[in-house]
Amino acid sequence: MITLGLRYPSQTIIQYSQYILGKWLGRFVGLTYIILFLLIASFATRDYAELYLLLLPETPKTAFIAVSLLIAAYASVQGLEVIARAAEVLVPIIFFSIIIGILLNTPNMDLLQLELALDDGWRPAMMDAIIQLPFIGIAVSWLFLFPSLNIKTDARKTLLLSIAILGLVIFLVSITIVSVLGADAPVVSNYQFFWVFRQINIANFIQRIEPLFLISWSSTSFLVVTLFYYAASASIKQWLGLKNQLPLILPTGAIIFVLSIILFPSYMELRQFFRLDRFGLIALPIEFGIPLLLLVVDYVRAKN
Repeated sequence: MITLGLRYPSQTIIQYSQYILGKWLGRFVGLTYIILFLLIASFATRDYAELYLLLLPETPKTAFIAVSLLIAAYASVQGLEVIARAAEVLVPIIFFSIIIGILLNTPNMDLLQLELALDDGWRPAMMDAIIQLPFIGIAVSWLFLFPSLNIKTDARKTLLLSIAILGLVIFLVSITIVSVLGADAPVVSNYQFFWVFRQINIANFIQRIEPLFLISWSSTSFLVVTLFYYAASASIKQWLGLKNQLPLILPTGAIIFVLSIILFPSYMELRQFFRLDRFGLIALPIEFGIPLLLLVVDYVRAKN
């Protein structure tokens, strides 16, 4: 991803794929990334709505979806710099909330539950880790954001560090969920980390701090929805050869709204979205295969 970005520092993958592969094949590649951005945005939007539906079951989920998309649309209109500034504020809050949730649950942890979770051996655990690959591959957004970076030479180190930190956070959260709620927690409950926060009770004084989880989850959802909302609308603009992105903001939101409803009939369908035999079949070739293909073809073209 970074190598392609360095070779075409002022272009996104929507643009340089047409130069490398030719107009029509390049446009097809660009279309696949637009679809990927829309899918990820629709998933994050529905995930946000499902959490608040758990807390406010009488409220229509379409209301939560509409609110999240309106906020994302406003941020997209303001531009990428505003989204980046929001991330500078929200990311530390997200990590602080997660760390507090883990540390305050230390008295509730039963590490024997980790042994029970491994009763069937390491293979199921390894498969669970592999299932996260499409999610970590969301870093494919760098293929679109790279031209906007001020210091491109540090991009590779920053990307690898980001993926490593994300993997570590997922690992720590998974251990906390299993050790606090039990080996069956991922199967029998929704939003397990929310219930982990509900277990916190330090001397009957520090308790009921679920709002920290809501702040963390809402902030994460906002950043993901907004980032891919913006990426989708801007990619469509480049793909269509338009000069102005603003006319595409609301239509893009409408597409995400519809997809977030029809793609996930239930919460269980939402949970299964990132399985390798579903989203993985679409995402992994786009996230890893196409950039590698573009890089190889570009090297061959350069030599010839």
